[in-house]
Amino acid sequence: MLNFSSEKCVNCRLCEEVCSFRLTHSVYPGVAAIRIGREEGRWGTPYAMVCNLCDGLEEQKCITACPEDALSLGNGVIVCDEEKCTQCELCVDACPQKGVAYNSRSERIHICDLCGGEPLCVEWCPEEAITL
Repeated sequence: MLNFSSEKCVNCRLCEEVCSFRLTHSVYPGVAAIRIGREEGRWGTPYAMVCNLCDGLEEQKCITACPEDALSLGNGVIVCDEEKCTQCELCVDACPQKGVAYNSRSERIHICDLCGGEPLCVEWCPEEAITL
């Protein structure tokens, strides 16, 4: 599970860039599986939006919302079966962390899969605000 320290985050958003590049082969942060936001405007406290942070919750709402059973929990991450996924985007709306992204260019759902166990956001974060 990823951990995020808002005290260390400087809002460089490099995590979004490397994540989006891994997923789309271009820098397209709007569809990254991790996104950084700020409470109370531009200079407020940063927070991370990533589906992986819901691991401690009793219910993964994106899984429950999926009418096609395309989402499941496996090895601590939420997995999308692209064969079953109809891109209805109900999982995007259901995620309380706003960590599920829809890429309209590729018509795919993006959910953090921890980069197969070696998350690039952790590796590239210059302030070590994201840890595994």
